[in-house]
Amino acid sequence: MQLQKPDIPAPQRAGQLLYDLILAQQADEEEIKGTLYQNQTLEGYSGSRMEFSGCVFRGCQFIDCQMDNFSFTDCLLENCNLSGCNLRDLATQRVHLHSCKLMGTNLSQSLLQNTAMLGCNLRYASLAGSKLKAVECNGCSLQEADCSELKLHGLLVSDCDLRRVQLLHTPLAGVDLRSCEIAGMRLAAGDLKGAIVTAAQAIDLVAFLGVEVR
Repeated sequence: MQLQKPDIPAPQRAGQLLYDLILAQQADEEEIKGTLYQNQTLEGYSGSRMEFSGCVFRGCQFIDCQMDNFSFTDCLLENCNLSGCNLRDLATQRVHLHSCKLMGTNLSQSLLQNTAMLGCNLRYASLAGSKLKAVECNGCSLQEADCSELKLHGLLVSDCDLRRVQLLHTPLAGVDLRSCEIAGMRLAAGDLKGAIVTAAQAIDLVAFLGVEVR
């Protein structure tokens, strides 16, 4: 599977995150373009329907933020913390996230396209009801995350921690789980059809088939 890479313009304007968001809202604008945000903190922000295009976020902290219907296109996020934030109905296109924290983040009902999550922590996060099209997760933790009722159209997972992840009604046909930790995954037997696992993993999964191994 080939992901499209972010098309980020250079040079970039250095911005102030809170100021730019407020200014865009006051001007009734819904897009912020070509801006670099570095080591900034956005706390208690509440807003919706804003698009970041061609932007880079490095070392930014998002604390108790409500950002419904936000969109990121051709963006890079590195070492950012969005844990506990509400990003419901998020839309991403050609976005890379490197070493970001999204613990307990609400990403439900989102549309993620050509998106790579590399070394990210999504423990307890919710992606329930989301659509994933050409998405890569490499070296990520999704322990006890809610990934139920996902619609998958090209998902690559490698070296991920999927222990006790909720995958109910998420068909895994064609998804290669061999390099991942999958103990305690919660899903229905039908969801497993077509998934690619190791022989050792298959033994852990027979419980979903109502089979007892002795």
